[in-house]
Amino acid sequence: MKVLKFHDYIHIHPLFFLLALSALLTGAIYEFIVLFSIVIVHELGHFLMAKRFDWRVEKMEIWLFGGAVVSEEHNTRPFREQMLVVIAGPFQHLWIFVLLLSIQSMIGVHPLLDAAFFYNGVIFLFNMLPVWPLDGGKLLFYLLNRFFAFRVSLAVALSLSLLFMTIAGFWMFTEGRWTLAAILLTAFLLIENVLEWKRKTYTMMRYLLYCTYQNRETLKTKYVNVHQETLVRDVLKNIHSNRRHKYVLKHTNPFYIVDEQECLRAFFEQKKPHLKVRDIAETAI
Repeated sequence: MKVLKFHDYIHIHPLFFLLALSALLTGAIYEFIVLFSIVIVHELGHFLMAKRFDWRVEKMEIWLFGGAVVSEEHNTRPFREQMLVVIAGPFQHLWIFVLLLSIQSMIGVHPLLDAAFFYNGVIFLFNMLPVWPLDGGKLLFYLLNRFFAFRVSLAVALSLSLLFMTIAGFWMFTEGRWTLAAILLTAFLLIENVLEWKRKTYTMMRYLLYCTYQNRETLKTKYVNVHQETLVRDVLKNIHSNRRHKYVLKHTNPFYIVDEQECLRAFFEQKKPHLKVRDIAETAI
């Protein structure tokens, strides 16, 4: 059995040590240890589930106010795997809560236990917010993927994420809750959303490449009418994660159907994104 070397994956942000020093100087070191112990357990949940499915995990980052498991496998794995990897993080808070209750029943009320209960609940609720790249934001994207095209799902998930942050930011401003921690965390999430929005095209291309070599024959087939002049690149904009399209060409004689996989191969293997679907028959492999 292969033993995982966690130290090969863990990357700690330099500002983490600044926060640790600040906690030490202000006498909050024990609360700091409790907070980041919960954060690490949360991220280990993601990490271990990802490794269980043999995901290629680049690193497990520990930030100033949280962490993340960095992997290029997101969006290019079966729906079940993606959901389990994301849910594995929040799930850790359930057994942590039970553990804290057990300890409290044995030793009674203690300030550190109160802090642990508070941080455990806050981290759980915060991560379930529909904000990218939090767990809630990823779950929203995966669920949207079951009903809409991949491209549309990503755009909607990011738009809702930015809308939610705008509303939350306005609420914090009017309620006077703009602490330094809130400002830094909001800035980080905003930067992540902007960067993800800018790389939408890259994310889409990577997903299309994955679909090219994915066995999609087991997916539900949907027949879609398209004009024979439609370009391959335009057809692929409507690709879904949970169905396989077969395109029925209008005004063709004889009657002809183009499989989605043929369009994908024309796009990537033949490098003909401007090819018309009516010409797929001449070039399909």
